[in-house]
Amino acid sequence: MLLSVIIPAYNCEKTIVQAIKSTGVYLNSQIEVIVVDNGSTDKTEVLIKQEAQKNPNIIYAESKKGTSNARNKGIEKASAKWVTFLDADDCLLNFDKALKEMLISAEEDLIICNYMVNESKINLCSMTRKRSNRVSVIKQMLENPTKYMTVWGKFYKTNLIKNENVRFKNELVYSEDSEFLIRYILLCDQIRFTEKYIYHYVLSENSTVRKYNPQLIYEYEKAILQVKRDLNKFPEFEKSFKIFTLMQFNLMMVHNVFMKNKNAISKLKKLCEKNYISKSLEIISLKNIFTPRLLPLVFCKYHLYLCASIIYKLRVIQNNKNTK
Repeated sequence: MLLSVIIPAYNCEKTIVQAIKSTGVYLNSQIEVIVVDNGSTDKTEVLIKQEAQKNPNIIYAESKKGTSNARNKGIEKASAKWVTFLDADDCLLNFDKALKEMLISAEEDLIICNYMVNESKINLCSMTRKRSNRVSVIKQMLENPTKYMTVWGKFYKTNLIKNENVRFKNELVYSEDSEFLIRYILLCDQIRFTEKYIYHYVLSENSTVRKYNPQLIYEYEKAILQVKRDLNKFPEFEKSFKIFTLMQFNLMMVHNVFMKNKNAISKLKKLCEKNYISKSLEIISLKNIFTPRLLPLVFCKYHLYLCASIIYKLRVIQNNKNTK
């Protein structure tokens, strides 16, 4: 087998068949698709098993509830040279002859591809400054986590994952893919970027990141602190980690604090006083006022919380508009 595609499946009866077919498993005998049902209560299990009966390279598996459990089960069963991850409501694109030949011949440990979010193209290849420098790549990933630090849209060496026992941490609910990617990439000798668009991410109102979760801040904090532990031995990433922390802080504001608006400014101020946030805000300066993603953080550093709140409220409105 050349490629193992791992799909966690939970109550996805409307999209799971499309996701499986998008892998090219019906057209290429060197692809295996491992679909892991992690506690579905709808027709997901039945639909997966129906597809598995049509093709021996479609493998049905079960795991405990949770995306990390499902992906880890998929890793256990993967038998191909490469592993890639696909969410059940997304699709793979363009598994053509050129991509197949690249996977056959590539000596790198990680291949990073371009992807689409709905109709928007995200070209990681063109925006990455030093694609052959591992340290530079990790820094750029940490500083731009929403673009780079997804587990999907990438190809991983199966042997490296298994030999180094790289697994998703079950205790992380958010940013578990970012944390997995960081640990994996620290093991890589070589990384390749390709201009190919191979993943279609479908952003909708039902997306997990669009749903209000009262525990979100606590869960993000767990992930941030875990990434910090992962990077403790690498002082060269200290500044980039602080930017990563602030980008996660922005997500907390948009997907939690200002989504409900109740006591939002008070919550914003309280979070800014936490040690890991206040330490990260030290790298922010007035010159960052012209960088849109850093602008609310400038206001937070200088205690202009009302100004920061206006920006976060506008971003919530914009996100709602985009998903509709």
